[in-house]
Amino acid sequence: MVMERAVDRRTFLKLSGLSAGAIVFSGGAVVIGTVGRRPNGAFAQGDKIVLAYPDYPDVAVGKLADLKEGELVFFDYPQPGQRNALVKLGRPAEEGVGPDGDVVAFSAFCAHMGAPLDNVYDHDHGVLGPCPLHFSTFDLAKSGMLIMEKATQSLPQVVLVADDAGEITATGMYGLIYGWPANLLKLEEEN
Repeated sequence: MVMERAVDRRTFLKLSGLSAGAIVFSGGAVVIGTVGRRPNGAFAQGDKIVLAYPDYPDVAVGKLADLKEGELVFFDYPQPGQRNALVKLGRPAEEGVGPDGDVVAFSAFCAHMGAPLDNVYDHDHGVLGPCPLHFSTFDLAKSGMLIMEKATQSLPQVVLVADDAGEITATGMYGLIYGWPANLLKLEEEN
């Protein structure tokens, strides 16, 4: 299933990383890449840019009515073992859902070395951290942006959608989950 969402030009540029593009020369070939978060795909539809997340499953992760401000709710997404934390921040957040735009979800593993961030949420400051290994701290209202220490990238964010009934659904990821070469890598079953 493909989830579509119309966005304005500024949001598209921010998500696609076009402003931070990089060119790498390798063996005589030119490889053009981008730096930063971006969805799996984007295409123009009339005068709007539509973001598409065709590979990620749609998974119900909670209900708005069940969330208590400042309390983390953990869930695995997009695969078992890829633990994430859902939280109602109590103030608007980038990519936040719900009536107040304050519900977000992020990987529960530090982007630096994968340490669990289960017990380091600071509700007063809206941050996840400091990480128990090297003190990396991430601002959850600003798309998981690194605000302190060793990590070199933002915390991977779960793309959420909230419907009119208050059901929260995970539909994709921004960023690579620590320890996975690809978020949707199919793991071989043991025989």
